[in-house]
Amino acid sequence: MTKELENELVVYGPFHKTFFDILRNFRHRIIDRDLNLTYYAAHPITVVEKVKAEVKAGIPTADVVILPHYATLQLKVDGELREYHSDQSSVYDSTFKDKDAKWSAIAVEPTNAIYNRSLIKGDLVPTRLDELTNPELKGKVAIQSVQDWSEGMYSFYYFATLLKLIGEKKWDSIITAFLNNVSPSSFPCYHNMQKYVARGSFGIGLPLPLIKVSWGVATLHLRDIPDTASLRSIGIVTKGAHQNAAELFYDYLLSEVWQNKMGKDYEGLIPIRPGATMKYNAKFTKDMTYFPDEQGVREAFSKDSLLEKFKQIGLP
Repeated sequence: MTKELENELVVYGPFHKTFFDILRNFRHRIIDRDLNLTYYAAHPITVVEKVKAEVKAGIPTADVVILPHYATLQLKVDGELREYHSDQSSVYDSTFKDKDAKWSAIAVEPTNAIYNRSLIKGDLVPTRLDELTNPELKGKVAIQSVQDWSEGMYSFYYFATLLKLIGEKKWDSIITAFLNNVSPSSFPCYHNMQKYVARGSFGIGLPLPLIKVSWGVATLHLRDIPDTASLRSIGIVTKGAHQNAAELFYDYLLSEVWQNKMGKDYEGLIPIRPGATMKYNAKFTKDMTYFPDEQGVREAFSKDSLLEKFKQIGLP
């Protein structure tokens, strides 16, 4: 039995051209349904807090969220997302869908550092994590702030994941030397950080979600740490007013049609549907270290949060 489709869909998501295009393509796909679309774009934590505040106040909120995965997980942890078993989900690896069916990944974002090839050359180019502590890099390194969450928590979760990967003792030693020797500058937004590295204001920037580096910068490969990546994911808000439209949209983002279009026409996101086509070679595997997981998000907002540790050690 076909579900009756509401005539409206409200989506909350990021400032990202691809996501505006998602809605336009979705609307064209179902143009005969006369669906009105509303899209609210903001930084991830702003979206999370907006949904929570609207639900608490009993006023209209999003039907669907498309967010960096840590923000989607936060909404799940807070009980704002509902279970949905999409017919499209069966082809996806378990790495990319929730065991409780409350979110699905739609794209992969590999994570790395970048460097300006005009400023960082030869032996100054780090190839190991501890080489980021080189005093010759002083004043030449930028990071996304781990403390300022106004434009996202990507860096916070990256450094938390790095701690788990290399162990607390080694992490403390390297981060202390990094801060003392290099004195990194910090930016709330990693997009701005990337621009400053590209312009030559800084030689190295980290962390950064990337699959294709431009603006005269290159990827900085550190051989002694595993490849890391994060996800973009989608969830249906329990209190959303247009549940059937939300399901249709959810299915569309997981569909072969959209995953192929995203791979061919857009940069910045790697489609994860098996067999999806891409216009450039962007490799990823399910065995990469994906961050954060649900436990990491729960820990981020616990009374023993790593934020205090980061503050004490001096990460900006």
